[in-house]
Amino acid sequence: MSSLIMQLTLHEFCQSAGLPQTVLLAIVEHGIVEPSGPTPEQWLFDASTLAIAKRAFRLQTDLQIEWTGVALALQLLDELEHLRAENSHLRRRLSRFEHT
Repeated sequence: MSSLIMQLTLHEFCQSAGLPQTVLLAIVEHGIVEPSGPTPEQWLFDASTLAIAKRAFRLQTDLQIEWTGVALALQLLDELEHLRAENSHLRRRLSRFEHT
């Protein structure tokens, strides 16, 4: 079974995410989203990163924090999501051994 990965150019990504190009360049510069390709004209972005870019932009505009802070916030939110999923998984496993 193969999975199709849709890739977008810089322009297509900006249009799809509703972001100005300068914002996307800042997002890439801070490692929040990493395109493939050596130059902005040749960059390709996985469509799966659209949500990350949109979330980064919302954090930056809503909280008025620097992009470095946005990158850290996204990393911490991702870690929190991972820990919550792991906690939920462990609770389900534990419930098999508990007698109510």
